Amino acid sequence: MANFDEIKKNAAEKAGFFAGKAAELARAAADKTKVMARIGKLNAEILAEKDAIRKSSLELGKIYYEYFKVDPHEPMKEACARIDAAHAAIAAKRAEIEELKSQTSGVEVEIEIEREPKAEACCDEAAEKVCDCAEAAAEKVCDCAEEAVEAVKDEAGKVVEEAAEKICDCVKDETAE
Repeated sequence: MANFDEIKKNAAEKAGFFAGKAAELARAAADKTKVMARIGKLNAEILAEKDAIRKSSLELGKIYYEYFKVDPHEPMKEACARIDAAHAAIAAKRAEIEELKSQTSGVEVEIEIEREPKAEACCDEAAEKVCDCAEAAAEKVCDCAEEAVEAVKDEAGKVVEEAAEKICDCVKDETAE
């Protein structure tokens, strides 16, 4: 009996030890998960701040160009010259479009593409809606697949039952003869 009590005591000690280690591991995993979640949140916030910087820089550049395009400061002359050249190229292309339009009879062509903050917000919103729709569609596909699996299981069960009945009938017929 002493042996059994010792074994029981050792088993209880080991179980307590393992339970303590498991609790310790669970706490460490929970702490690590909290840290990783916080890191993920901070990375998302960093991306949002970078986007704010990008948008503000674009706005600042537009404001600078409007105020100083005639006489830009030395480090900005090259960038302003590139913007002026792009405006001139746009004007030339619009003139060419007008010329081509005048050459065609009865055909209206009007193409103007300009990126605006409102359009960018609409694109972001549209992308979010597409993601939501894709997620909903994926859920529907999963639901349909689950229903199909259940239907196949039900049908397979019926087929197996029918086969078992036929086998039983055959066995009965053979034993009756």
